[in-house]
Amino acid sequence: MDENIVIENVESDHCKTMRMEAELKRDRLAQQREAWECLKFFEQTPRTEVQFFMRFETLPREDVTLLKSFYGVDTNDELFAMICRFWNV
Repeated sequence: MDENIVIENVESDHCKTMRMEAELKRDRLAQQREAWECLKFFEQTPRTEVQFFMRFETLPREDVTLLKSFYGVDTNDELFAMICRFWNV
């Protein structure tokens, strides 16, 4: 046996890409769970726009930021409209 042969454990570009895609999917799933937890904040709210708006005003700012980022909306008005659509209000 030749003692000068060195075998390296090299990860192919294909494997690296697959690993990165899996990580992104895992991150997206975690974000989705967090967004659902934020949306559940409205679960027991009476289904009127006024009641939802009053509840929206008490939604923690970090939850507002998370939901805006997750759903790709820019303003609180857009987010509120999206939440109302989600809950069929």
